[in-house]
Amino acid sequence: QSENICRLPAETGPCDAHIPRFFFDHTKGKCLEFVYGGCGGNGNNFMTLKKCEQTCLRNR
Repeated sequence: QSENICRLPAETGPCDAHIPRFFFDHTKGKCLEFVYGGCGGNGNNFMTLKKCEQTCLRNR
């Protein structure tokens, strides 16, 4: 299941907050920072780089 969320695109969502978050870019094979709007979005959205890497890099 985590493999599927790690393939989702970064999604800011419809709200206007500017929250730094991390997502896994499966084309580059690493976690990158993006700006989250605070609501909506998808599961490829992690509060820390470590959590992103633990979730998406552990099966590589």
